[in-house]
Amino acid sequence: MSLTRRGLILALLLPVLLTSGCDSSDSPQEEMPAAPQAEPGLVLLVHPFDTPSRLLERFSPITEHLSKALGKPVKLEIARTYIDQIRRIAEGQADLAYMGPTPFFRAQDFYLEADKDKLIPLAEEVIDGQATYRSVIVTRKDGPVHRIEDLNGHLMAFGAHHSYSSHYVPRVLLLQHGIDLYRLKDYAYLGRHERVALAVLHGDFDAGGLRLDVAKQYLERTPGLRILATSPPLPPHLIVASPHLDDATRQRLRAALLDYRQETKGNAPRRIAFAPPDHVLARQVRKVVEIVERRHYDGPWPW
Repeated sequence: MSLTRRGLILALLLPVLLTSGCDSSDSPQEEMPAAPQAEPGLVLLVHPFDTPSRLLERFSPITEHLSKALGKPVKLEIARTYIDQIRRIAEGQADLAYMGPTPFFRAQDFYLEADKDKLIPLAEEVIDGQATYRSVIVTRKDGPVHRIEDLNGHLMAFGAHHSYSSHYVPRVLLLQHGIDLYRLKDYAYLGRHERVALAVLHGDFDAGGLRLDVAKQYLERTPGLRILATSPPLPPHLIVASPHLDDATRQRLRAALLDYRQETKGNAPRRIAFAPPDHVLARQVRKVVEIVERRHYDGPWPW
């Protein structure tokens, strides 16, 4: 192509190129409407007292019920440890928590400022019509331990260190029979309740402390478990609200919990509901913790 012809083509195309290269922001444009922001949901935090699959099966119906009642999502999260749950609910990283007696008072007494910004109990758990439960110490049916006094010099399994029913209460039951940790051959904290039952069944430990309702699931499993000691009724687990949650939301959550009914399936079906918190039995908890942590205790027993 000749230079003259090429220059003619460029001259014809130049106005088009200049027009298409203009900044589009100079011309008026219709603004796109902003996408609606989804309303933030809430988090219900559960401590790892059971397997993740069973916790999901147990608590997913509760979060679905609360989500429907509030009109916004309530998400279930499982804490890594008991301490992780205490820290996260105390620091406002969760809105709700399902807490046992010891973690609840631990959060109130050591993680939150005195008389300010305390966790608010919304409801207490009721299982099969009972707002209390019990703790037991079990041994193998064919094992060498026949009475709780026989545990001197033997191996003892506990659940999580912060667990009321698989550590603190079994410790008091032992102390009532003159057995402190130094009298045991050894002991260990295994975390979940069913791990305690299985460790005793397998002969890894001579005895273990756990919830009665969990122990019942393993009593007849070969070679079988035998109950050595049973606690009096214990304060139930609570669903508590973070102090950062507004009062109107707390009231709606409380009403939804009191309206909740669930029937679980499986090997140990149970009826789960919630009731208004009863603070009378809760006073027992601080006394039990005091007895265990002082170790040498000569005062009255908490029950």
